[in-house]
Amino acid sequence: MLKGGLKIKFDLSSIVDNLSNEEVEDLKNKLNYVGYSTNQDINELKTVVEIFVDDNNLENINNKEDLWKELINFGYKLGDRILSFNTKELYGSDVEELQELLSRMGFYSEPINGIYSNSVVEAVTRFQENRGLTIDGVVGLNTVYEIRNLVRPGQEISLNEAIKSISPNLTTGTIGFNVCFDIPNLGTYKEQIKFYDQIKKSCINHGIISIFASEINEELNLENKIQYINNLQPTLFVSFNNSEEESVNFFKGRFSESVVGKKVAEHLSETLKIESIGKSSNILKETKSVGVVINGKFYQKLEIDNLVQSLVDSLKNQFEN
Repeated sequence: MLKGGLKIKFDLSSIVDNLSNEEVEDLKNKLNYVGYSTNQDINELKTVVEIFVDDNNLENINNKEDLWKELINFGYKLGDRILSFNTKELYGSDVEELQELLSRMGFYSEPINGIYSNSVVEAVTRFQENRGLTIDGVVGLNTVYEIRNLVRPGQEISLNEAIKSISPNLTTGTIGFNVCFDIPNLGTYKEQIKFYDQIKKSCINHGIISIFASEINEELNLENKIQYINNLQPTLFVSFNNSEEESVNFFKGRFSESVVGKKVAEHLSETLKIESIGKSSNILKETKSVGVVINGKFYQKLEIDNLVQSLVDSLKNQFEN
């Protein structure tokens, strides 16, 4: 499920305009149930629908039925329905919650995407075997009860921290951190070289191994980029996004957030004087490593040394604590 950009906004606006008064009220109730509150204003309702679609990286919503289906899927809570791999295209918020809970307990280590895939079934069977339950990969009431019985409420650790954790391959020594940078190739070739070189030199000066998701004048598509990062499993993943807005994003889902990512983002926020915002974009949601996305203009405003120093300080704090 990927974002559909402007096409989604146009289609959604058209869908809302053609709803009856009863359907508008039903839409508001469904949005409220999945955590997106709105009032009677039709323009605000359109905006909230677009935010819901954007937050959950949905596409191919071409009519009211598609929108209603997604609202229902993202309104499920774990235990509301039986989760089985035999169900065609099973996905939704209850699957996402299951992934996050299993990852907290160490049974699941793949990206949290809300899809009931083979890897989720394998995690469920491992959990069932561990707890002496019927091993069938089906999440019924008994399995849900056992999961909830083991997860203690109020713990400060993020549910998905097993995925958004410090890389298990981290080496110790003078150079202790490896950071993968995703850089948009914008500007002139000379500007690109300058940006890459500044990052490389600053990382060397601060004892960081720098790795790049693409080289100058080369671009990976999002799917290949995520696969590359997951194979690499760096200590930290930093993506630069060229935009007018200046902010830094960390992973924040419906049920949890990346504790380490949030702390890194907050440190960068203080250093660069920009806002820290939790997001569930694909690049943060589907990568296993701790990741942050830095939004802004980079060739015009190069603060690489401050940025790298902030990354080093925040990462060191994680290990000290």
